[in-house]
Amino acid sequence: MPGRRAALIEVWVVFTAVALATWLLSHATFVPLIRENLHLCVAALFVFGALRCAERLPGGLVRYRLTLGGLLTPDVERERPGLLGAALDLGAALLRGVPSLLRELAVALGVCLVVFPPFVLGYYLWNTPPDPFVYLPQPDEVSYALTQIVVVALPEEMFFRGYLQGRLEDAFATRVRFLGADLCPQAWLLQALLFGLLHFAVDLHPARLAVFFPALLFGWLASLRGGLGAAIFVHALCNLLSNLLARGWQV
Repeated sequence: MPGRRAALIEVWVVFTAVALATWLLSHATFVPLIRENLHLCVAALFVFGALRCAERLPGGLVRYRLTLGGLLTPDVERERPGLLGAALDLGAALLRGVPSLLRELAVALGVCLVVFPPFVLGYYLWNTPPDPFVYLPQPDEVSYALTQIVVVALPEEMFFRGYLQGRLEDAFATRVRFLGADLCPQAWLLQALLFGLLHFAVDLHPARLAVFFPALLFGWLASLRGGLGAAIFVHALCNLLSNLLARGWQV
């Protein structure tokens, strides 16, 4: 099918370009500007790539779950002229997005209540730490948590569970009902594989491929909710929990 072939070629080309750019950025730390802003550079790459690729396709940002609760969907009827008008429009969009944000956060917390206990047990059994757990907080926990949401989870979800998973769904007609979500199995599995490959390409260690498994959770959430809110929150909370366990058990 020409449509499927075009979608798959596009996904592979875009993913390869973004992966190569990510690798180059991560190995260009001899440049002070990049070294001091590496995570921001990679985040901008993911966000820009997702938005630019999705907005030119049929359905645009809405089809690829990239409106972020309406924040990135312009309200043409209320669009105001000038800088002040743009600021007012942004404020209105943020207010419109609050109910959606709270709903997605509630869903994310519910998912974490189910997923985190077995994850902690598995983490302990896998690493078998010799010493008891000690709570070692980050120097600035609030700033660190916000960084995980805005700089790490949001850009990665926009690119992988937004654009890539959505575009892969264009290539395959198969749909199955799985735990309440209408999933395209091929798209669901391939986005997780690509997520793992990118992490492995940046840091050539087999353990980096393990992100394949949480990517399945994030992809399922994106399909379940028809958006990225809950997936972003769960992604960030997973990163926070993993860091907390590694620090507390000195793994």
